[in-house]
Formats: sequence, C-alpha cells, structure tokens
Amino acid sequence: MRLGGFILVEATLGAALLAGIGFVGVAGVTRVRQAWRHGGAAAASLAAEPPGALRSRGELSSLPDLRVALESAGTFLGMSDELLLERVRTQPIVRFKLNRGGSSLSFRVDFADGSRAAWKPTQTNLQTVPRKEIAAYRLNRLLGLNAVPPAAPRAVTRDELFEHLHPDSEASAPRIRAEAVFDDQGRTVGAASYWIPVIRDSGFDVAPGRQDAEAWLTQGETIPMEQREMAAQISDLTVFDFLTANPDRYSGGNIKMSVGGEQLFFMDNTMSFFLELDGKDRNRLELYRTQRFSRSLYEALDRIDVPTLERLMRGGRDKDAAGEEILTEAEIRAVVSRRETVRRYVADLIDQYGAKAVLVFP
Repeated sequence: MRLGGFILVEATLGAALLAGIGFVGVAGVTRVRQAWRHGGAAAASLAAEPPGALRSRGELSSLPDLRVALESAGTFLGMSDELLLERVRTQPIVRFKLNRGGSSLSFRVDFADGSRAAWKPTQTNLQTVPRKEIAAYRLNRLLGLNAVPPAAPRAVTRDELFEHLHPDSEASAPRIRAEAVFDDQGRTVGAASYWIPVIRDSGFDVAPGRQDAEAWLTQGETIPMEQREMAAQISDLTVFDFLTANPDRYSGGNIKMSVGGEQLFFMDNTMSFFLELDGKDRNRLELYRTQRFSRSLYEALDRIDVPTLERLMRGGRDKDAAGEEILTEAEIRAVVSRRETVRRYVADLIDQYGAKAVLVFP
C-alpha cells in the first residue's frame, strides 16, 4: 500500500474538490463546512441563515483548482481504491433514491457508468456527520485494513438532487428539503461511499452470534478452525470501533457481511469519533471482553500519531480555505488517546498470557 501518496491525495480533498460540480465560493464552503464539521445543531442554525447573507457581505471568492495525481491505496473487493474513489467523486449522477429505515438522510446514487454509491449529505440530524465516514475509511487504510468501503467528499446541488430524485422517493421531498443543509449557492457537501452490491446481516450483534464471537476471543476457549478468519475480523472490528468511538455498532443490524459470509464490512460510521479520551462505554466494554488480537493490527497502532492524522484528516498541508477538515484537532487527539488505551490493554494481556496466546491472528 503506497500510503504516502494516498495521504497526500486524500488530505487535499474536501469541499473544494467538487467532482463534476465546479468551484464553490469561500463563504459558501465555510457555510456548509461548519455544518459538515459539527453536524446537528450547527447545521440547523446555518440552514436558517438567509440565503445570500454571506454574499451581501462581499465574502465570496473562487477557490483554486485542486488536481492531484492519484496513487492506489489498496483494493476493496478486488477493485483498486483509486478506481472506486474516482467513480464516487466524478461519475455523472443519474438517480438519487432515498434509503429506507434509519433516522438519517441516506441515498443510493446511480451513476452513468452503472456503478453506485451510498451518499449522505450534510444534514440537521445530530447523529449523522458525513465527514466521519470518510475519516473511518482513511483510518482503516492507515491501519492496513480493507473493511470500510472507499469514501470521499462529494458536493451536490439542490437542483441536481431534486431533478434526479427517484420517483419512489418523491414523497420524501419535504423531509429532504427540511433536513439537508445547503449553502447560499445551493450546494451541500456529503460523503459518497462505494455501494457494495449485496450484503447481509452477520448476526454477530445478537445472540447466539454474540456469544460465539465472545468465546472465540476469550483466553482458554477454542476457536473452530473454520471460524479463525471471522474471529480475527471481529477482533479487528472491536479495536477499530474503540479507536473511532463508534457506539452504534451493536444497536441492531450494523454488523454486515458479504453474502458468502467470508468478510465483515465496517459500515455506517457517521456516528463516531466522539471526544471521550478513554472511549465510549459500550466500545470500552467490547474491548475489555476481547483477549485475542491481530499482531499486524497491534503493530499498526504505532502509525497513529497526531502529525500523521493531521496530514490524513485535516485538509492540505497548510490549513486554509482550500482544505477540508475531516477530523478536528480535538477529534484527532482523542483518537491518539484511545490508541494508547488499546496498546496498554493488549500489553497487559501479553504480560499475563504471553504474546503467542494474545496475538493469535496474523
């Protein structure tokens, strides 16, 4: 994985890299950026500001054109990240279909080339902050994982959204207008993720799947040979969710897998990256239930530090109007603090049981 090139490419992308949309004025970017950054209450207050208010103060200007050569960051389901990211950023949109279920605005987007993406706009929902899906994807790659679908910022205009709204979603237009946050130029920045064609529930968030997984990851218990790979993925998911402070994984139906049952997908990460330095209670409980880990993931924790995350998550090398914050400084420092918690916990287990018994997965 050519991580250096990936960090440079991904870190310079944001609201200014509006694939197929054009440029956004600085004030327009700022307006959506604040909602994008904070979500919820901030989004609601920004949405209430009269359109054109920033323009009247003479604060609009053009952002520079950002074009960066992509390098592959790896593969997802056998396809290069470069290919999938390019599609979700630049493919012409044919249709938006509102996804059913859940409290947030989420769409399936059909592209002109036949591919699809899941897209969440900046919105008033307190629990959905789209930039955090992008942060989860980037952190997953930093750790050498390939479980989060490739995700990138994608801006959409109000006109584009409603002109291409699927007939089945037209009845939801009032809700979309009320909850999606647009800037004074009629644009909203969202997170676009590769659409996995077929997924199914894993069953590991409910009994008896939960009991099986807990036993596989407990010292002294036997892991069936045919379940070793799945046990390793569940262990990785537990660490990943602790690092991202995602308490929503076990709320029901949020542990998805491939239709053949061989791979877990770490999806739906917009309710994550909270500021608790020692993790969310639910994530901490899951971590401390786990006593078997991947050696490669444990070693990859060393990659998580403030300078690396700042390059990966906070826009360009210089923080200015051309760069989009994917994680704030406080969120970055919270991730680093939680990394220390994981390292100390696993080190204590190694002292107690030995490295061979604790780091049982590659």
